[in-house]
Amino acid sequence: MNVTARPGESVKIDSQAETSHGRALVVNDQATVPLPVAEELASAHAALRSRKDGSSQKGLQPETLGQSSNMRKVVGDILLVAPTEFTVLITGETGTGKEMVANAIHQSSRRGNGPFVPVDCGCIPATLIESELFGHEKGAYTGAASSQSGKFETASGGTLFLDEISNLPLPVQPKLLRALQERKVWRVGGRTSIDVDIRVIAATNQDLAGMVQAGHFRTDLYHRLNEFRVTLPPLRDRQEDIILYAKDFLHRTIAELRKSVQGFTPEALESLMSYHWPGNVRELRNVIRRAVLCCEDFITPDHLGLSAGNPRSGDFQADPSTRPQGNIPLRETIRQTVRQMEREIIARVLRETGGNKAQAARILHVDYKTIHNKVREYGISL
Repeated sequence: MNVTARPGESVKIDSQAETSHGRALVVNDQATVPLPVAEELASAHAALRSRKDGSSQKGLQPETLGQSSNMRKVVGDILLVAPTEFTVLITGETGTGKEMVANAIHQSSRRGNGPFVPVDCGCIPATLIESELFGHEKGAYTGAASSQSGKFETASGGTLFLDEISNLPLPVQPKLLRALQERKVWRVGGRTSIDVDIRVIAATNQDLAGMVQAGHFRTDLYHRLNEFRVTLPPLRDRQEDIILYAKDFLHRTIAELRKSVQGFTPEALESLMSYHWPGNVRELRNVIRRAVLCCEDFITPDHLGLSAGNPRSGDFQADPSTRPQGNIPLRETIRQTVRQMEREIIARVLRETGGNKAQAARILHVDYKTIHNKVREYGISL
């Protein structure tokens, strides 16, 4: 039996069951895939497995990245660039899976058996980023009690993934450019260079070209990073993948929590498909994990909790009971309303991330310090 989620896509069902919520569907481990799509993915997978270039045997499993036409293009880009030494720039909204794609490129390359070292450039203070990337020598600055290697050295023989590269401070950018060009690094306080054998993959949710025009990002570094670009579409533009990802997160969470959740009700599947997913795959993962934790048999729309916060229902509206009252000047009314809206948005995102301020900062496109200060300012409880 098949249940159609959208025209042209379906979810294969093992069985039906009667529950207190009515008829429910038990979703199996495989989604029904149109034959041309399945053949194309299988062909790509077989070609990658049979490649005789000494790449990692782990390889890329295209079907795990998605079955939509948009994601098949991404898979094609990965297969094309993985065997090379091109520097890759991955672009896309927050939560679309940029690190997953970077890791897929790494695992499918000749460097697949080497280290994959991720660095979130948005979570490291500007005063420490140079030391974090290039290392430092003993006594290079106050507190440097011993020499320490940086991420470039740690990633030697493998891949260095620079996430949120748009947050890299301008003074550090020429040093990164030099390291990319020469494949040598200079530790902070060091007197000699250190050779590194790495491939660099960078990612951003910002418009780097726009930042170049505004003078916030170096033109030469931008072109050095942009040797090959992979653009990840938002989840709302690859709806065929929503159920696939949801099932994967379901099975992983069931194994983690050791629960006997059976699957999704038809209404839950419809709720997943109709939601806008502003937080993309990361938000979907959090929603499914929370639903598995809270339910006992079948996941219903109540367990997902999506309808009330669906951005498709309109723009954010402040709670009327908390709006400024009385004879208050317009400017003050606007200020108070904006503060209340800001507090509600930050609190909502923090709830979605389980109180993870670094993750909330990435979703809201602000730095960690801003989130930390706002939590204290508004007295948001985590």
